[in-house]
Amino acid sequence: MQIFEFLTDATIVFFIANTLYVISYTLTSMLWLRILAIIAAVSTFPYFYLQVEPLWSALFWQSCFLAVNLVNLLILLYSMRAASFDENESLAYEIKFSDLKPYEARPIFKVAKQEDLEAGHALLSDGETNQVLYLILEGECCVMKNGIEVAVLGQGHFVGELSFLSGEAVSADVVAAGNTRLMSWDKQELAPLFKRQGLYKSYFYSLCSLDVAGKLRAMTASHSAS
Repeated sequence: MQIFEFLTDATIVFFIANTLYVISYTLTSMLWLRILAIIAAVSTFPYFYLQVEPLWSALFWQSCFLAVNLVNLLILLYSMRAASFDENESLAYEIKFSDLKPYEARPIFKVAKQEDLEAGHALLSDGETNQVLYLILEGECCVMKNGIEVAVLGQGHFVGELSFLSGEAVSADVVAAGNTRLMSWDKQELAPLFKRQGLYKSYFYSLCSLDVAGKLRAMTASHSAS
C-alpha cells in the first residue's frame, strides 16, 4: 500500500521524471541526452498506470516519446561505431578535426572531395565567386596579388575561407606551388548537413575564423620582423 501511494504521488514521481527531462536537455552529449530522456519517460509509466483509472492517453504519448528516443539512441550508437577513414581522411582528421570524435567527423568527410593538383594549377582567381572551402593536406599554395606573392599556405591551412564565409568575390589568386593534395567542401553540398545539425555549421565557421586569425597573426609577425 505504501509503495502504491508513493508511485501515485505526483509531487514525487513527476518531480523525478521532469528533473531528468530538464537535466537531459541541458547536456551537450547527445548520447546521455537520449539515455536520460528514456529513463524519464519510463519513470512516468507507474504513475500514469496506477491511477484509479489508468491514463491511457498519457501512456500512449509517453510510449511515443520513449520509442522516438530509443530509435535515435540506436542510430546514435550505430554511428558511434569505430569510423574507418581512408588515408586522406585520416590526415585531415589529424591536422584539423582532431577535437571531434571520429564518428562526429565522419559526416564531414562524407560530403568532402579529394583533389591532387600539379605545380602551377590555379585554384582560385582574383575577382571570381567561390563557394568551395579547401584544406591543404600536403604541399603548398601561393597567394598572389597583382602578380606579387603575398603569402604561402601549407599543410592544415584553409584556402578560400573568406569568400566561402562571406560570399564575396575572391580577393587574390591562389596557385599550387608544387604537387598539392587537398580536401574540399562545396557550400551547397554542406547545406543539408548544416540544416540537419546546426552545430556543424557553427563548427566549420569557427574553424575558418580561427584560420583567418592565424594567418593575420602570421602576416603581422612577418611585417614586424621585416
